[in-house]
Amino acid sequence: MALVILCSFFLSNCDLESDENFYFVNLEITDADIPDFFVLNQSHNMEVTFSRPDGCTYFQGFDVFSDENGVTTVVAIGSVLTDQDCSPPRESLTGILTITAQDVEFYTLRFYSGEDAEGNIQYLEHRVPVVNGINP
Repeated sequence: MALVILCSFFLSNCDLESDENFYFVNLEITDADIPDFFVLNQSHNMEVTFSRPDGCTYFQGFDVFSDENGVTTVVAIGSVLTDQDCSPPRESLTGILTITAQDVEFYTLRFYSGEDAEGNIQYLEHRVPVVNGINP
């Protein structure tokens, strides 16, 4: 208990810089190289292509989460620096996403691909069967 109080005291006295020079954004995924099937309990690397909108935006990684319906959503995360020149123009980059197949039927993968004109979130969606062995 004393350790918790001591840590709380030190953390409450820390002055964190409030003038951050970056913020996080979702990057639009334009393509994903998905295998025809996943093998149960094996890891699978997939190339995911996304748009880097300008020279101030840097890829940070993927945010991957699953819902109770077995849908896995993938979002490419970027950080945007606010105190730099933002040229060059938009470009496509590729990152590696690793998924370990733990379900025995299939995966529904949804990749965030931006918003439509009305502001509705759009996804590239793939349904990938999972097999219990090398050959499906």
